[in-house]
Parts: sequence; C-alpha cells; structure tokens
Amino acid sequence: MANTYKNSIVNITATGSDEVAYTCPSDATAIINTIFVYNRAGGAAAFSLKLNDSSASSTTTIYYNPSLADVNTDTVLGDGNVVVLEDSDILKINTDAQPLDVTVSVLQITRS
Repeated sequence: MANTYKNSIVNITATGSDEVAYTCPSDATAIINTIFVYNRAGGAAAFSLKLNDSSASSTTTIYYNPSLADVNTDTVLGDGNVVVLEDSDILKINTDAQPLDVTVSVLQITRS
C-alpha cells in the first residue's frame, strides 16, 4: 500500500457539459483535500462540481458557485473537509464560461 500526494491540473475549455477534473485509479482510494478553481473567462462564471460514483452508477452535485468573478479563485473544501473517491470514481466540473483552471489536491492510496 502506497500513499502518494498528487495535483491534478486541468484547463476547462468547454461549457455546458461535465468535464473530468480527476479520476481515481482503479486500484486506489483517493482523498481530495482541496480544489482550486480559477476563472480567467473575462466575466463571471457559474460552475458545479459533481461526483460520479462508479460502483453505484450515480452522479451527485457536491458544490455549486453561481458567480465566480473574473480573475478570482474559489477554494473548495479545506478546513478539514474532504471528499473520498473509491476506485474509478470521477470528479467532474460543469461551467457556463471558459477557460477555468482547476487544481485538485489529492492523496492517492493504492492497494498494490
């Protein structure tokens, strides 16, 4: 069993659809500590973060920001709050403006 700290960095350039921000490997559990969303779209951006639970075949919204101002960062989680992903679970983002820069800070715990 190995613990690995990682940053998953993605640039979201599509609007109106769920875009993958992070996928937990199939042989791991992931603990997401912090998510940073930086808006450089030129105007306010609404976005939602969704968790796709692959074992339950379900998706739920875990966070919504209706108006992130241009050239501002929203720090999601922190203060001891975490999101746990099981193997193959996916964290997605959906936005009405682009581009958004997303950084997911995660601890991956592999079983092999």
